[in-house]
Amino acid sequence: MDLGSITYYSISPRMLNRLATLHHRLGEVHARHLHRPPVDLEKAYHVSTVHSTLAIEGGTLDALPVADILNEPGSAAKGTSALEAVNTHRAYGLSEDLDPFLERDLRHAHGVLMHGLALDAGHFRTGPMDVLYGDPEPLRTASAHDLPANVHDLLRYVEEDDFPPLITSCVLHFGLVYLRPFTAGNGRLARLWQKRMLMRYWPVFDYLPVEAFIQRTQPAYYAALEYADRRGDCGEFINYLLERIDEALAELLAAPNPVLTGADRVALFLKQGPDRSFRRKDYLNMFPELSTATASRDLAEAVEGRILVLNGTKRQASYRRI
Repeated sequence: MDLGSITYYSISPRMLNRLATLHHRLGEVHARHLHRPPVDLEKAYHVSTVHSTLAIEGGTLDALPVADILNEPGSAAKGTSALEAVNTHRAYGLSEDLDPFLERDLRHAHGVLMHGLALDAGHFRTGPMDVLYGDPEPLRTASAHDLPANVHDLLRYVEEDDFPPLITSCVLHFGLVYLRPFTAGNGRLARLWQKRMLMRYWPVFDYLPVEAFIQRTQPAYYAALEYADRRGDCGEFINYLLERIDEALAELLAAPNPVLTGADRVALFLKQGPDRSFRRKDYLNMFPELSTATASRDLAEAVEGRILVLNGTKRQASYRRI
């Protein structure tokens, strides 16, 4: 298969304008330290993501039952819908430890997503598969010929592509749906894998519930996929996904800034900061709104809590994570 038939897209002024808006919003996310929400809000976002990515594919559980299932041990024994929710929860939870450009990690994520739901979970399909986008008649038949090589080429393409990651991640999403590497679960895996790629560049995507905004416009999602498949040009699908990302970021930025504790600030700094030693001025560069006294107190509490280790005193003081 010619990789270009999957990765080709037309660039339009609409796409470029949306890209500029998104980079502006992501800059605001960074300036307002919104990389990680408070625990309760993060949990709500996670439930929304799990519910929505399953609802896109016809999942029957509402958000409240999904929340109950994720809170209740042993809920996987309550039927297929519950198992889907638990598997999706686990796959999203481990995604930070997976490399979005490695085939084995892709197969591992699929194995978790489809555990107990597909006999060949985590293994590429070996036979042909009808491609449907809602219509009863298949659009085409996806071959299994050279499927592992095609997936490998797609992952290598998105890793080496020089275009903005926001765009390339959309190409990855479309490519996985187009190839349909597995017998089931390809859509939810594609959405997870785009999220995982974006997390490498912007931690906010770890919890941003883009899937919820896709689910709200589900017919348009499948229409954009089908249009891209028919034309051999995924430009309009990229536009569609960029719009959903924009909506998710806009909603996040419209909310009041969370109140951060000293421990929250230190955790954010260590997530974004270097592994090497740092000084108080480095910490203040990330939080310029703080007084030097507050910054010193944050760091002293982190040392007392055995999160940081202190070397030197006063102006010579430096810190590093334990």
